[in-house]
Amino acid sequence: MADASRVDGFLGGLKTLKADFTQLIESDDGVTYSQKGVFYLSRPGKFRWDYKGDEGQLIVADGKRVWLLDRDLEQVSHQSQEIALRGTPAQLLADEAGVETHFTVIDSSSDGGIEWTDLAPKETESQVEVVRIGFSGEQLASLEMKDKFGQTTRFIFSDVKRNPQLERELFKFVTPPSMDVWQH
Repeated sequence: MADASRVDGFLGGLKTLKADFTQLIESDDGVTYSQKGVFYLSRPGKFRWDYKGDEGQLIVADGKRVWLLDRDLEQVSHQSQEIALRGTPAQLLADEAGVETHFTVIDSSSDGGIEWTDLAPKETESQVEVVRIGFSGEQLASLEMKDKFGQTTRFIFSDVKRNPQLERELFKFVTPPSMDVWQH
Protein backbone atom coordinates (compact mmCIF):
# COMPACT_ATOMS: atom_id res chain seq x y z
CA MET A 1 0.00 0.00 0.00
CA ALA A 2 1.37 3.40 -1.01
CA ASP A 3 1.70 6.03 1.69
CA ALA A 4 3.68 9.16 2.41
CA SER A 5 5.72 7.75 5.33
CA ARG A 6 8.99 7.50 3.36
CA VAL A 7 8.80 11.13 2.20
CA ASP A 8 7.49 12.43 5.53
CA GLY A 9 10.31 10.55 7.28
CA PHE A 10 12.91 12.25 5.10
CA LEU A 11 11.35 15.70 5.52
CA GLY A 12 10.95 15.31 9.30
CA GLY A 13 13.69 17.30 11.01
CA LEU A 14 14.98 18.65 7.69
CA LYS A 15 15.90 22.32 8.09
CA THR A 16 18.51 22.80 5.37
CA LEU A 17 19.90 20.82 2.46
CA LYS A 18 22.70 21.29 -0.04
CA ALA A 19 23.21 19.02 -3.05
CA ASP A 20 24.80 19.00 -6.47
CA PHE A 21 22.33 18.14 -9.21
CA THR A 22 22.09 17.09 -12.80
CA GLN A 23 18.83 18.11 -14.45
CA LEU A 24 17.57 16.15 -17.45
CA ILE A 25 14.59 17.43 -19.42
CA GLU A 26 12.97 14.89 -21.73
CA SER A 27 10.25 15.96 -24.13
CA ASP A 28 7.55 13.60 -25.34
CA ASP A 29 9.38 13.36 -28.69
CA GLY A 30 12.51 11.98 -26.99
CA VAL A 31 14.75 15.07 -27.00
CA THR A 32 16.87 15.35 -23.84
CA TYR A 33 18.51 18.49 -22.48
CA SER A 34 20.95 18.40 -19.56
CA GLN A 35 22.21 20.99 -17.03
CA LYS A 36 24.15 20.85 -13.76
CA GLY A 37 24.19 23.00 -10.67
CA VAL A 38 23.83 23.26 -6.91
CA PHE A 39 20.56 23.16 -4.95
CA TYR A 40 20.19 24.85 -1.55
CA LEU A 41 17.15 24.55 0.70
CA SER A 42 16.23 26.34 3.93
CA ARG A 43 12.87 25.34 5.34
CA PRO A 44 10.35 26.77 5.47
CA GLY A 45 9.98 28.35 2.09
CA LYS A 46 13.46 29.19 0.85
CA PHE A 47 15.51 27.57 -1.87
CA ARG A 48 18.05 28.29 -4.57
CA TRP A 49 18.71 26.39 -7.82
CA ASP A 50 22.05 27.71 -9.10
CA TYR A 51 22.78 26.38 -12.60
CA LYS A 52 26.40 26.26 -13.74
CA GLY A 53 27.77 28.21 -16.67
CA ASP A 54 27.80 31.81 -17.86
CA GLU A 55 24.31 31.41 -19.30
CA GLY A 56 22.93 29.21 -16.50
CA GLN A 57 19.74 30.22 -14.77
CA LEU A 58 19.37 31.13 -11.12
CA ILE A 59 16.10 30.48 -9.28
CA VAL A 60 15.69 31.92 -5.78
CA ALA A 61 12.68 31.60 -3.48
CA ASP A 62 12.93 34.05 -0.60
CA GLY A 63 9.80 32.97 1.26
CA LYS A 64 7.50 35.41 -0.54
CA ARG A 65 8.52 35.48 -4.20
CA VAL A 66 10.26 33.20 -6.67
CA TRP A 67 12.90 35.00 -8.74
CA LEU A 68 14.21 33.64 -12.04
CA LEU A 69 17.37 35.12 -13.51
CA ASP A 70 17.83 34.15 -17.16
CA ARG A 71 21.38 35.26 -17.96
CA ASP A 72 21.04 34.26 -21.62
CA LEU A 73 17.99 36.51 -22.15
CA GLU A 74 19.34 39.15 -19.72
CA GLN A 75 16.08 39.28 -17.83
CA VAL A 76 14.61 38.63 -14.41
CA SER A 77 11.07 37.47 -13.78
CA HIS A 78 9.34 37.01 -10.45
CA GLN A 79 6.00 35.99 -9.06
CA SER A 80 4.25 35.09 -5.84
CA GLN A 81 5.83 32.01 -4.32
CA GLU A 82 2.44 30.61 -3.38
CA ILE A 83 1.34 30.65 -7.02
CA ALA A 84 4.67 29.62 -8.55
CA LEU A 85 5.15 26.50 -6.41
CA ARG A 86 1.67 24.96 -6.61
CA GLY A 87 2.01 21.22 -7.09
CA THR A 88 5.77 21.28 -7.77
CA PRO A 89 8.63 19.30 -6.22
CA ALA A 90 9.93 22.60 -4.82
CA GLN A 91 6.70 22.99 -2.85
CA LEU A 92 7.12 19.47 -1.53
CA LEU A 93 10.64 20.18 -0.27
CA ALA A 94 10.23 23.78 0.91
CA ASP A 95 6.85 23.56 2.68
CA GLU A 96 6.76 22.25 6.25
CA ALA A 97 3.21 20.96 5.87
CA GLY A 98 2.87 17.20 5.56
CA VAL A 99 3.13 15.65 2.10
CA GLU A 100 -0.57 14.87 1.94
CA THR A 101 -1.48 18.54 2.47
CA HIS A 102 -0.64 19.29 -1.16
CA PHE A 103 -0.25 15.85 -2.77
CA THR A 104 -2.02 12.51 -3.04
CA VAL A 105 0.19 9.42 -2.86
CA ILE A 106 -0.51 7.28 -5.93
CA ASP A 107 2.22 4.62 -5.85
CA SER A 108 5.36 3.30 -4.16
CA SER A 109 7.94 1.17 -5.93
CA SER A 110 11.58 0.13 -6.05
CA ASP A 111 13.78 0.27 -9.14
CA GLY A 112 17.56 -0.05 -9.43
CA GLY A 113 18.18 0.48 -5.72
CA ILE A 114 15.98 3.58 -5.59
CA GLU A 115 12.81 3.59 -3.46
CA TRP A 116 10.20 5.72 -5.25
CA THR A 117 7.07 7.48 -4.01
CA ASP A 118 4.76 8.84 -6.72
CA LEU A 119 2.58 11.83 -5.91
CA ALA A 120 -0.18 13.73 -7.70
CA PRO A 121 -0.69 17.41 -6.89
CA LYS A 122 -4.05 18.23 -5.31
CA GLU A 123 -3.90 21.72 -6.86
CA THR A 124 -5.97 21.56 -10.05
CA GLU A 125 -4.19 24.58 -11.56
CA SER A 126 -0.76 22.91 -11.32
CA GLN A 127 1.07 22.29 -14.60
CA VAL A 128 2.54 19.16 -12.97
CA GLU A 129 0.74 15.82 -13.28
CA VAL A 130 3.05 13.53 -11.30
CA VAL A 131 5.96 14.06 -8.91
CA ARG A 132 8.28 11.13 -8.15
CA ILE A 133 10.71 11.34 -5.26
CA GLY A 134 13.43 8.71 -5.00
CA PHE A 135 15.64 7.69 -2.11
CA SER A 136 18.79 5.62 -1.93
CA GLY A 137 18.92 4.44 1.65
CA GLU A 138 18.14 7.49 3.76
CA GLN A 139 19.43 9.91 1.13
CA LEU A 140 17.49 11.94 -1.44
CA ALA A 141 18.58 10.54 -4.80
CA SER A 142 16.19 11.89 -7.42
CA LEU A 143 13.13 14.02 -8.10
CA GLU A 144 11.06 13.70 -11.24
CA MET A 145 8.06 15.59 -12.51
CA LYS A 146 5.90 15.04 -15.53
CA ASP A 147 3.95 18.04 -16.72
CA LYS A 148 0.71 18.37 -18.64
CA PHE A 149 2.65 18.92 -21.88
CA GLY A 150 4.30 15.47 -21.78
CA GLN A 151 7.70 16.76 -20.66
CA THR A 152 9.59 14.96 -17.89
CA THR A 153 12.13 16.82 -15.77
CA ARG A 154 14.48 14.68 -13.69
CA PHE A 155 16.89 15.88 -11.00
CA ILE A 156 19.62 13.46 -9.96
CA PHE A 157 21.29 14.50 -6.71
CA SER A 158 24.83 13.84 -5.50
CA ASP A 159 26.99 15.01 -2.58
CA VAL A 160 23.79 15.57 -0.55
CA LYS A 161 24.33 17.29 2.81
CA ARG A 162 21.48 17.26 5.32
CA ASN A 163 21.13 20.24 7.69
CA PRO A 164 24.38 22.04 6.82
CA GLN A 165 24.97 25.65 7.89
CA LEU A 166 23.88 27.86 4.96
CA GLU A 167 24.43 31.59 4.50
CA ARG A 168 21.19 33.62 4.58
CA GLU A 169 22.43 35.59 1.57
CA LEU A 170 21.87 32.52 -0.62
CA PHE A 171 18.11 33.15 -0.35
CA LYS A 172 18.14 36.88 -1.10
CA PHE A 173 17.82 37.97 -4.70
CA VAL A 174 19.41 41.17 -5.99
CA THR A 175 18.62 42.13 -9.57
CA PRO A 176 21.80 42.66 -11.57
CA PRO A 177 22.10 46.06 -13.26
CA SER A 178 20.91 46.37 -16.86
CA MET A 179 18.51 43.40 -16.62
CA ASP A 180 14.89 43.67 -17.75
CA VAL A 181 12.50 42.79 -14.90
CA TRP A 182 9.09 41.13 -15.42
CA GLN A 183 6.51 40.56 -12.73
CA HIS A 184 3.93 37.80 -13.22
